[in-house]
Amino acid sequence: MKKYQESNRRYFVGALVSILIGTIFTVVLQFFKGDVLDYAAAGEAQKTIYYAVLLAGFIICECLFYFLYDRLSAKFVVGCTKELKHDVFASIIKRSYVAYKEHPQGEYIAKYTNEADTIKERLFRMLPIFWEILFKIIFVSVALFFLDWRIAIITIALLTTPLYIPKLIEKRLQNAQAAYIGAVEENLAKINDWLSGFEIIKNYSIEQKIMGRFKTVNDNTMEKLLKDTQLGNVSGLITTLISYCSYFVVLVCAAWFVLKGDFSAGDFFVAIGMIDQLSYPLISLAGITRQLIAIKPACAAMKEFLNVPETAKRASNVKNLSCDIRFKDVSFSYDGQRSVLNGFDLTICKGKRYLLKGPSGCGKTTAINLLLKYYDVADGCIEIDGTTLDQIGSTYSLMTVVRQEATLFHDTLRNNLTMYQEVSDSKLFEVLQSVGLDRYANTQALDGIITESGSNFSGGEKKRICLARALLRDTDVLILDEPLANLDTATAERIEDLLLSIKNKTILVVSHQFTDEKLCYFDQVVDFVVAK
Repeated sequence: MKKYQESNRRYFVGALVSILIGTIFTVVLQFFKGDVLDYAAAGEAQKTIYYAVLLAGFIICECLFYFLYDRLSAKFVVGCTKELKHDVFASIIKRSYVAYKEHPQGEYIAKYTNEADTIKERLFRMLPIFWEILFKIIFVSVALFFLDWRIAIITIALLTTPLYIPKLIEKRLQNAQAAYIGAVEENLAKINDWLSGFEIIKNYSIEQKIMGRFKTVNDNTMEKLLKDTQLGNVSGLITTLISYCSYFVVLVCAAWFVLKGDFSAGDFFVAIGMIDQLSYPLISLAGITRQLIAIKPACAAMKEFLNVPETAKRASNVKNLSCDIRFKDVSFSYDGQRSVLNGFDLTICKGKRYLLKGPSGCGKTTAINLLLKYYDVADGCIEIDGTTLDQIGSTYSLMTVVRQEATLFHDTLRNNLTMYQEVSDSKLFEVLQSVGLDRYANTQALDGIITESGSNFSGGEKKRICLARALLRDTDVLILDEPLANLDTATAERIEDLLLSIKNKTILVVSHQFTDEKLCYFDQVVDFVVAK
């Protein structure tokens, strides 16, 4: 977390300077309070008014510098949090597809929301406050020595006792914080999973079952939160009791000095004011120290999460297909036991059309995923224009993939088609018409909003929008993974005709339900069988 503090150091330093000056005004005006009281008791009106005016001026200066401190510390906190959340999202985006799938989506959401916000509240927000309080403790302590060294020693000795409490229970604080964060991750992962299957929950009428499971994980999360809070409360209670006992002892000592004649009424007033200025910061410092200690495991976990190793680029990314793609004696297994592909051979020539068909689990999609470099082959090799995949950085720039599930963003139709690239309206109209979406080939429709998951479009329309998006990308190879899934017969036939009408591309269609009469339009139909 140090890099975020470093990049926002100007705000942090500005806040420290502001609070330093503000604290000086705070301490000095305590003496003016005593002077006003002493001169008023002595009946010296002119000096009373003079010091009262000075007191008012110092109070205004104190308020202004504290206001400046608040603004600068807020900029520091927001700046650090903004950069942290940027890095959290960036660490998710730069993962490979396979690495991304290793964790539930809810865990990523928990990192971005709960854990980042916890670090904001317990680290970034606490750091300026820690120094604010520390400055106040130092200056008030020095001022007490100017007032009376005996009061200073007694006050500092007694009021610093609570600072040791958080350190005594450091491990328990860290464990409680880590347990709570882990419970939140699990909770959000479950909620995200259930909401993704909302239609199934309604269709199977299992709302009560889901609520029961939610209650279990939610109760667990709240129990961890309660334990974390209660541990903090116990530490706070011990700290407060010790602080007030210490305050009482110092108060008695100051009163004794007045009785002995060592203190005037004004000196007593200043001493009590100083003690008030010191006791609350010391109590607060103990609480802040407790939070800074507790947040350490979360910061370490976040640092590990953000440290996503960059994939080594052993060669430049391939952008064009000159001749062919070859699978040579390729074998692959997900678990190292059962082979999904075993000695698989296939030559895909540029500009040809291929259908990969076969039963579920036969390796059709696996072959595509190997071509996309999601996994490494166990045996054999895959070559693109004679270059093996292990010598190629990425194949994304050569291939566009349209998966079975139509993925649309909650954005305009235009942005879903262009993927935020500059494309003319005339080109968009042309592509929309080519995939049978003529009624959307107008500016008003392009600027219309697609609702979450594309729920304001039919299944066939979503498939065709995804196909139009792929055609606009205009790569040499177009891969369509189960493009006919979950479509009615009429819509499926229209999608088939659209796919077969695409020219000047190398097309790989993965499907087990293409119409038999249209198989002749493929240059090769590759029949997969389940490996044994």
